[in-house]
Amino acid sequence: MLVSIDTILPDLNHVSRPIDGRLVEQLRKTGVPAGVQPVVVRPGEQQGTFTIIIGERRWRMAQAAGQTEIDVTVQENLDEQEASELQLSEYYHHENLPPMSMGRAFLRHRERFSVSQQELARRTGITPGTIHHYESLVRSLAADLAEKVEKGQLTFKEARSIADITDHERQREVAEPFVTGRLSSVYVEKVVGYAKKAPGRPIQEVLEEVLRGTKAAAKVKKKPESGPRAGVDLTMLETSVLETAGVLDALQLQTIPEYRRLKLISTLRILEAKTRVALGFLSGGQARDVSVPRPAARPLALVAR
Repeated sequence: MLVSIDTILPDLNHVSRPIDGRLVEQLRKTGVPAGVQPVVVRPGEQQGTFTIIIGERRWRMAQAAGQTEIDVTVQENLDEQEASELQLSEYYHHENLPPMSMGRAFLRHRERFSVSQQELARRTGITPGTIHHYESLVRSLAADLAEKVEKGQLTFKEARSIADITDHERQREVAEPFVTGRLSSVYVEKVVGYAKKAPGRPIQEVLEEVLRGTKAAAKVKKKPESGPRAGVDLTMLETSVLETAGVLDALQLQTIPEYRRLKLISTLRILEAKTRVALGFLSGGQARDVSVPRPAARPLALVAR
C-alpha cells in the first residue's frame, strides 16, 4: 500500500549502507529502481507511523529522489526477534553486506536474543558454518587484518581461513602474500593448514612447500594405463608436470640472480616449445619436431634455495 514517506522511520538496529547515486537518478526518472528490494514495515510505536524491517536503502533513495509516497508491505504481528531475523536474511541474501558488517550483525543478534548459531541457522536458513565464518572475522581476526578486510585488501575467503589461526602474529605472516597479491586465494586453505600443523616453521618454507605441491602429488595414485606407452610412464609424467608447475609458481617468491635468470629464460623457452608440440599431439594434431638444444640442467633443480 502507498503511505507517506514521512510516516516511515528507520530501525535503529539496522546496518546502513551507502545508497547508489545512479539508482537514485533512475528513481527520479522512472520510479522503478532496478534490483532494489521492496520496503517491508511494521506499525511503529507512535500512532500512524511505521518502522522499517527491510528495504531501508529503497526508502532512503526515495527520499533522495524527492518522492512523497512509497509502496510498502505491512507486517502486523512480528516480534523484535523475528524482525531482526528477517533483516539478517535480507543482509545475507540480497544486500551483499561487507563481511565485517555481516559478522557484527550476526553477533549482535545472537547476543541480543541469546540464541546459538545452530538455532539462528534454523530460523534464517543460513548455515551454521556460514554464521561461524562471519563471526570469526570479528572474534578471532587480528584488528589490522580486519581493517584490511574492510578495505577490500583481504577477501572473505582468505580472512575466514586465516581467522582459524589463533596467534595474531602468525595470522599476519600468512596474510602477507595474499594482501600483497603474491599468492592467489586458491592457496589460502592449504597455506593455513600447513601453518597450523607447524606453527614454528618459517612462513616462506610453508609457502614453497604448498606451491610445489609435492605432498599432494605424492598422494595421487592412478590405475596403470592399458596399451602401448612408447616408453613414457604417463603417471610419472603427470606428477612431474604438477611438480614443475609448483616450482614455477614459487619463482615469484624468490630473488633470482641475473646470470641464473637468463639461464632460466633459455630453459623455459625450450620447455614452452616442447609443451606446444605435446599439446598439439594430444589434441589430435601431428607432432612437430622442434629443433632446440637440451637444457643444461633439469627444470626441477633450477629454483635456488
